[in-house]
Amino acid sequence: MRLVLPLLLLGCVEQGFTAVELDAIAVVNGDFDDLAGVLSRGEVGNQPFNGYISQSTTWVGDGRPTREDPGRTVEELLTAPVADLSKFEIDQFQAVFLNSGTRGLNAFEYNHSLEPDDAILNDETAVANLCGFPEGGGSLFVTDWAYDIVETCWPDAITFANDDTEVDDAQVGAAGELLADVNDEELQKTLDATVVNVEFNYSAFAVMKSVSDDVEVLLSGDVTYQPVEGGDVSVFEGVPLAVRIPVGKRGQVFFSSFHLYPQTAALADALLFRGMVGLERGAGDQSEEAIDE
Repeated sequence: MRLVLPLLLLGCVEQGFTAVELDAIAVVNGDFDDLAGVLSRGEVGNQPFNGYISQSTTWVGDGRPTREDPGRTVEELLTAPVADLSKFEIDQFQAVFLNSGTRGLNAFEYNHSLEPDDAILNDETAVANLCGFPEGGGSLFVTDWAYDIVETCWPDAITFANDDTEVDDAQVGAAGELLADVNDEELQKTLDATVVNVEFNYSAFAVMKSVSDDVEVLLSGDVTYQPVEGGDVSVFEGVPLAVRIPVGKRGQVFFSSFHLYPQTAALADALLFRGMVGLERGAGDQSEEAIDE
C-alpha cells in the first residue's frame, strides 16, 4: 500500500484545507540551494526533477543524476504533455519548488557562466506553464538565481536591482551575513524574534529594491552590492529579502534573495511554512485509508 503524508496545502487560509498526497509537490534541483532538504526536515514529501546542469562541487544536495540516467528533468515538468494533451506534467502538482541554480539546459555540463543559461525563459511553453501555475491556484517557491522566472511572469510585483529586462542583471549582492528585520507578525511569533541573522553564502545573489503594495514582505535588511564587477561597493537600505506574492484567487509565489539551506533550521523552517501559506508539517506516515477517514 502506498504511504502518504497528511500534508495540508491551500491557496489562502479562509478557503479551507485540502488533503494533499505525497506526490503533489515537485522540487526542481539547482546548483546552489537544497530546498528538498528543508522539505524533508519538515516531513514534506516531494517528487524530484533535475534542473541543474552539472555535478559540480557547489551542489550540496543528494541524488545527483548520472550522465547515463539523468532522471526526470525540469523540461519534462514544464513542457511534457499528459493525458489528452490538454494538460502538462506541472498540472499534476499543487506546489513547485525551484532551487536557485535551476538552469534548464537538460545537459550536465557546467559552463561557468560563459554561455547563456536561460533555456527555461527561452521556451514559450515552459514560461506559459510556470506563469499559469499560480494563476490556476498553484503555489510556487523560488530562491535567488531563479528570480528571472518571477520577474518574467509578474514584472510589477518586485523591482529588482539594475535592468529588470536583462536576464541575471540583478545578481549583484555581496556574500556575507546580515541582520534582517522580521516584518511579518506571524513570523515574529514563530521565531520569537523581530530580527534574525541571514546568511548569503554566495556572492552575486539577486537583489530586490522594492515591491508593489500587494506583496507581503517577510524579511528586510541592508544589502551590500557591487553593481559593476570591480566597481565600488554600495548599500541598499531596508530592502526586501523574502516576500510572498498573492496570485489570482488562490495562487501564491514565495521568493527569497538568499538560499534556505545555509540558514538556521528554525529560520528556514519558519520561512518554508510561512512563505507558502497552508503548508504544514506531516504528522508521520499514514495509509490512504487513514487520510480518507
